[in-house]
Amino acid sequence: MEVMLETLLWCIECVLEVYFILAVVNVVLYWLMHFGLIGQGGEAFKKFLKFLHQITEPVYAKLRERIKPVSGFDICPYVLIFALMLVLHILAVTRISLQG
Repeated sequence: MEVMLETLLWCIECVLEVYFILAVVNVVLYWLMHFGLIGQGGEAFKKFLKFLHQITEPVYAKLRERIKPVSGFDICPYVLIFALMLVLHILAVTRISLQG
């Protein structure tokens, strides 16, 4: 039973780590484009941006329902990143404690 729980926790952790990376990349690319350090790029870059938007925007939208902008600044991406870091840490500690 512990092996199944440990495997399940590991799978959830992997999925959340990938989502965490995508959220961080989304924030970094937003700031790089905002300050003009990178442009909109070619067709492949635009598809990647669209993919990031499709993956992250549903979660951001749910967060925006509860968290309003602070002085016009949307903090939802940062709240999501912090929450993912917290959940990943809790999962890792739980999984390690199951190992003995």
